[in-house]
Amino acid sequence: MQNFIAEDEISKEILNSAKLLQAVQVNALILGKAGTGKKSLAKYILPNSDIYEAKNLQKDISNDVIFLQDEAIIIDKINEITNIDLFLKWVEANNIRLIGISNTENLNQKLKDVFSINLEIPTLSKREEDTKALVNKFSTEASSILDLQKVAPSKLIINVTNNAHSLRKSIYFSYLFETIGEHEILMFLEKYISENLHGENSYKELSYIFEVPLLKASTAKYKSQVQVAKHLGLNRITLRKKLEIYKDLL
Repeated sequence: MQNFIAEDEISKEILNSAKLLQAVQVNALILGKAGTGKKSLAKYILPNSDIYEAKNLQKDISNDVIFLQDEAIIIDKINEITNIDLFLKWVEANNIRLIGISNTENLNQKLKDVFSINLEIPTLSKREEDTKALVNKFSTEASSILDLQKVAPSKLIINVTNNAHSLRKSIYFSYLFETIGEHEILMFLEKYISENLHGENSYKELSYIFEVPLLKASTAKYKSQVQVAKHLGLNRITLRKKLEIYKDLL
């Protein structure tokens, strides 16, 4: 059974609804951004069911090469079903119970009407306790797989911009970062730059790679723009211009 993290109150409420869905034979739609735990929740509801990609399933239905009857299935990216009538006819004819997964609420109304219950999973930015639990899970996982001592929580890089997907990557990066030095960092930068060195204005186009992390680190450490400018050796006008240029990346 998949482990859906539920430490926050809103996640506990979602999990309680999922437990109910284990017992009742109704169709349910799980909504949420990428990495919020939709598949884990779906597998919690139907631990023994297969997950089908919507486009592939529709193709198989159209080609009449899928044979399911009186079963419960999970459909990922169900919003990508385009031949709604064909799909719904197949569901009804074969008495299929559906747990649908979608990262958007923008579904065809006929498809929406199939589902009796909608469960919407918030992003990790709104689930502080869940995030802490996932950090601990990924940290333990990274330590085991990479055969490294556990990194102190204060040294872990936490990135939830893409929910669990980006969080897991950032935790693994935190572990790898503990094993590399200045030489390796310069080597990585060189490789990235060499692969993106195009045109006749590369210095200006790629300078953000150095300046953005420098500005972010300095702003976090020194707080005020006066102190940032002082420690970076910039005048405040130049600093403000750079902050404006990179505002979307800071």
